[in-house]
Amino acid sequence: MSATDTFISTLTQTPQEAAALLIQLNKLDSNLGQIITVLGYSKTVDDDLTKLDNALTTVQDVLDVVTVIPEVGEAASAFKNAVTALSQEVHPARQSADKIEAKVKPLRDALQSVDNRLKQLIGPVQTIQTDSRQFLAKFTTVVTCIRSLPDGSYKTTGETYLDQFSSTAQPEVSGLNTGMTTATNAITTFYNALARLQQQLSPLSAIASAVNQVLGVLNPVISVLQQLQNDLQDIKITIPIPYPMNVSLYDIFKDFGEFINLALAPIQSLVNEALSALHVTLPSIPGLSNLINLNITIPGLPDFEGLLTPLEGFLKELEAAIPKFNLQCPPPK
Repeated sequence: MSATDTFISTLTQTPQEAAALLIQLNKLDSNLGQIITVLGYSKTVDDDLTKLDNALTTVQDVLDVVTVIPEVGEAASAFKNAVTALSQEVHPARQSADKIEAKVKPLRDALQSVDNRLKQLIGPVQTIQTDSRQFLAKFTTVVTCIRSLPDGSYKTTGETYLDQFSSTAQPEVSGLNTGMTTATNAITTFYNALARLQQQLSPLSAIASAVNQVLGVLNPVISVLQQLQNDLQDIKITIPIPYPMNVSLYDIFKDFGEFINLALAPIQSLVNEALSALHVTLPSIPGLSNLINLNITIPGLPDFEGLLTPLEGFLKELEAAIPKFNLQCPPPK
């Protein structure tokens, strides 16, 4: 195969390689926003599980106080068991969410700058695609014309010129093709890894939604119980044993049972509210076990600068070579 034919074969691949690279670059660019959104689910579920874990701890602590009231203690039994069971699921899930978010956050933050880097690549690749396609058409037209000429000095000189030009330009075009193949493979691998990670993290949105449903049920209960706890600890009444003294309602329920009815009087309406609040059913949170067992792989960002630099270098050399191609065919008269 002549140097000219080798060059044509190589140059034919250039717009094709550019098109393949542009597909991957544009696919990543167009989906980047959604990918970043899904990668944000790890923060959302981590924050929400932290709130729920803390809320469950709070309600357990408050129950330890308010269940000193006998009727509250009886009413709270089933609720307390449900809180304990849920806490045993939520706490390890929160720990897993902490670890997942610690892994995902650096990538999510880094992706914020990827859009600009992609555009820095897309521009030169579009130029490569356009310039190589146009020059390929021009070059092959001249080659076909030269080869169709009758034997003679112009044909011989033309074929020699084509081979010499091809030999000179071949390294730049070959380098462009190699650089674009490398870039395509890197971007494709990165996108596929992001897609797998996106698929793994997508279910976290439903978990966060379920967590918020639990908080929506739990927070009003906590509010009532905390108010009852505050009243038990802050309100004092006078009892005559062993001598007249002010005692907190909590201490009366705990140590002076004979004065329970007296202690109930100032908080009876709040006790009734608490009794009503305790008759709630906490929603389940599907997927917590999957979160605990979730094992993710975080891809490293491609070396965008390392991919761009050789393409710009070879493009510059090719753009310098193209104007030097000045073989005319048909021959000037």
